[in-house]
Amino acid sequence: MYFGEPLSSVEVRILDRNAAALGIPTELLMENAGRAVVDAVESRIGSVKGRRVVVFAGAGGNAGDGITAARHFASRGAVVRLYLLSKPEELRPEASSLQYRAVHRTDLSIDVVLVREPADIPESVEGDIIVDALLGIGVRGRIRQPYARAIETINRSRGLKVAVDIPSGLDPDTGEELGPVVKANLTVTFHGPKKGMLRKPEYCGEIVTVSIGIPPEAWLYVGPGDVEYKVPRRGMRSHKGQAGRVLIVGGSETFTGAPALAALAALRSGVDLVFVAAPSRAADVIASYSPDLITVKLGGSDYLVPEHVDVLKPWIERVDVVALGMGLGLRGETREAVLRLVEECHAQGKKMVVDADGIKHLAAEPEVLSRISVITPHEGEYRRLFGKALPQDLLERGEAVRRTAEEFGTTILLKSYVDVVSDGRRLRFNKTGAPSMAVGGTGDILTGIVAAMLAKGLDPFNASCIAAFVNGLAGCLAYAEVGEGMKASDLLDRIPKAFGSPYDLFTKYLVYERVPR
Repeated sequence: MYFGEPLSSVEVRILDRNAAALGIPTELLMENAGRAVVDAVESRIGSVKGRRVVVFAGAGGNAGDGITAARHFASRGAVVRLYLLSKPEELRPEASSLQYRAVHRTDLSIDVVLVREPADIPESVEGDIIVDALLGIGVRGRIRQPYARAIETINRSRGLKVAVDIPSGLDPDTGEELGPVVKANLTVTFHGPKKGMLRKPEYCGEIVTVSIGIPPEAWLYVGPGDVEYKVPRRGMRSHKGQAGRVLIVGGSETFTGAPALAALAALRSGVDLVFVAAPSRAADVIASYSPDLITVKLGGSDYLVPEHVDVLKPWIERVDVVALGMGLGLRGETREAVLRLVEECHAQGKKMVVDADGIKHLAAEPEVLSRISVITPHEGEYRRLFGKALPQDLLERGEAVRRTAEEFGTTILLKSYVDVVSDGRRLRFNKTGAPSMAVGGTGDILTGIVAAMLAKGLDPFNASCIAAFVNGLAGCLAYAEVGEGMKASDLLDRIPKAFGSPYDLFTKYLVYERVPR
């Protein structure tokens, strides 16, 4: 998400949270937002010295922006009245409370009116500038009192009406009118216009987009905000299967650990059921790793063969996602089986993630990639599959991956020192991880997490972004606690922690080198 692009309310929250994780606190963004509102007004009407300013503030972050603007108006010589529709001690987030305390403790010319009931708000107010900082993107449901009265008062009053970020009463995502809506002359919006504004521009007046200090890395890199706001959480009334079912197809007479790691990672990522389909002898070994694994024994061969596809059809029907490739081996019969499995999953409309040996088999027929949701190659597999090396410059590498994803119609999660994710349209990077994650098996765990996110309903791009972040964050935690001797299996018990406390772990344990531009 680049500066100036339309934003959903969730994207705004993710940006704020990721910026905070990168060391740009909410308090700083709020300070910049409040100052930007005053700057935008002065650029249109000149100095505000001696002007009468009336600010209406609610209870959340939008209120904090408005309170900050009130202070900046007053510091430039304006005479300010602030109507606060919440108790000062109930202002949230803490940054809003801090801004109110700053107003309360200064001698600036700010008259604060604490609104306890609708009658505390006059029919109209007298002011040269009237600022709406009531609801912002935090609005939920129909507009209630005293907010409805405040909006009506703003609309009845004369003066330059300025909306902070978005006119109150307008749904930030859909543009639905949730009751009375502020009819602004000027809307000062942050980072990018909100999608609902573009659907109802008649309420916004002139739209001015300003930067408040959110760095491009807050969206370019996957961050804790993505996990906190995009991963579905189980409700108290959820039932088995509602959080997703995954089928892992992998393993051979030599490799049994890879599909087991992928399956356990999917379980640790919160899906309800995971089935592991493997040749019979491999399946027996895989079952011994954990009682949580349900194995499907594929008889008649010690490796995957085309005849196994018929056995797998009813199991494919039972699941949401199929993950294919871990530990399959490279026999010619297995290649035929892989291609048939891709066709079967496509015919049944199932999402697929393909990794490891599965990717090697696809190199013979890359045109089938458009039928696969996500592929997870490392650099060598990417070169083998697409016949081209990747540039070392990070942004050039990202653009190369994006073009390839667009050409072949799939989502690519390139595993590297900085992971690259693209679906051909969107592009993001991930730099969670630790040096010891170069051990075998961490890629299998990543595939399991991708499959889990797909099973939970995320689209392939977001599933890949979040999986890369969580896998790397679990690796950071394992590296901090175990050190150089960490194994891939050390990540498993740390996956739930990475999902549960992404912000705290990211800011405490992130291990990476600065990426040169």
